[in-house]
Amino acid sequence: MEVGNDFVSLVDLLGKMEEEKKVDVSIVGVLDKLIANCKSDERFWAEREDMPVDESFLLYHSVRNSRLILQKMKTQFISAEKNHENPIVIDHAIEVAPLLSELFQSICSLKEQAITPQKISFISNKLKALRNMANRFGMLPSPKEELTEINKEKLERSFSRFADTVRAMFVEV
Repeated sequence: MEVGNDFVSLVDLLGKMEEEKKVDVSIVGVLDKLIANCKSDERFWAEREDMPVDESFLLYHSVRNSRLILQKMKTQFISAEKNHENPIVIDHAIEVAPLLSELFQSICSLKEQAITPQKISFISNKLKALRNMANRFGMLPSPKEELTEINKEKLERSFSRFADTVRAMFVEV
């Protein structure tokens, strides 16, 4: 799995930087690959119409949060290189990377598996842990930053689909 290799590359590079106590800007390329993979998976989960909306939304939301955190991490590494804030950003990324990897790998595995309530709960808990950790290290985007990329038409379509699902549930009851 290519994404797994990209996370291995990220962790290896972070370990090397930690030893040298210096940012290696080649990490930007690794982060860009991970960000691109997240974007692809966001589309995958957003377009899934063969599963309940709440499940596909959680998976989409988890991947999107992963991407936004990776983007903040990338920004921090670029800034750290320029401002010589080397050790701190490396230490923070080392803390966040394993949670990102575990969450992303778990979500990727669900493309090929049945999604159970236990798996949804696991993803939800991992996302909460990731967001808390990222927030602690300034890698969680602000609400304003999160909203800048929102496609309003797509959001309205998704909300309409969600509303249709809720209506159908009430009609069945």
